[in-house]
Amino acid sequence: MKNRVIFGILFGLVGIALVIFPFSPLPDVVVFILTLMAVFELEKSVGVKNKFVHIVSLLFSALTLGYHGYSGMIGFDIPILPIVITYCIIMLVTIVADFGKTKFEHAGMAILFSLIMPTATGCFLRMRNMLDIYDNLTRGHIRFLVWFCLAGAVFADTFALFAGIKLGKHKLCPRVSPKKTVEGAVGGVIGSAVINIIALFVCNWLCYNPFPLPVWFMIILSFVVPVVSMFGDLIASTIKRNYGIKDFGNLIPGHGGIMDRLDSISIVAPFIYCVLLFSLKLFS
Repeated sequence: MKNRVIFGILFGLVGIALVIFPFSPLPDVVVFILTLMAVFELEKSVGVKNKFVHIVSLLFSALTLGYHGYSGMIGFDIPILPIVITYCIIMLVTIVADFGKTKFEHAGMAILFSLIMPTATGCFLRMRNMLDIYDNLTRGHIRFLVWFCLAGAVFADTFALFAGIKLGKHKLCPRVSPKKTVEGAVGGVIGSAVINIIALFVCNWLCYNPFPLPVWFMIILSFVVPVVSMFGDLIASTIKRNYGIKDFGNLIPGHGGIMDRLDSISIVAPFIYCVLLFSLKLFS
């Protein structure tokens, strides 16, 4: 428990730094490192052992992040489709060349993970770039969005843990995650929503212009985001159950691997980004 608290605080400090300095190189470094580590952990969890598959998939992950984060900024559209086709062909050739050790399942899952994870985490970079697209967004609004994503996932997990310990009686999804309870889930949703609603009013108070979406809409979204976060957690738990592992890794004492910390955030970020794309046009 001591290690869990210590590393939880360290991750919290990194999260606060991302909120304060979203326009510095820090988010780029953090997103790239954590995403590549998460992809590597996911591949190992499903039995990928071929080092060449790891290397090629991580290179593709980096290119995918670059596509989502910088193609619009540098004025050059990365030709992602030819890269994807070439990547898939290389993987298919690999399972033939390494027949018996590298299975089609391994190549398929490596392609899937190296496409999904960078696309998901790349939404953090895309949200930062929205400042150049929407005139009614300010730097303060972008900082709030980074907070909204991180807090929506982290506090949902934190409040769910404590509410589950104190009040948990009814199992939420026992076959996938036996420790999760309905009471814990409700506590996680309410606690996370309250934190983000307070952050919304603070943002509107501090920023010269209020956040360009109706308050009632953001309040509803504050309750939806932790639900999405828990769904991401359950998806990760399902993968672990299918492959008979407890954690995706052991890099972080008390927490497991990097992917064990990114499971909720990796679904919350793209969800919020897609909602923003739709709602900013709807309410503009």
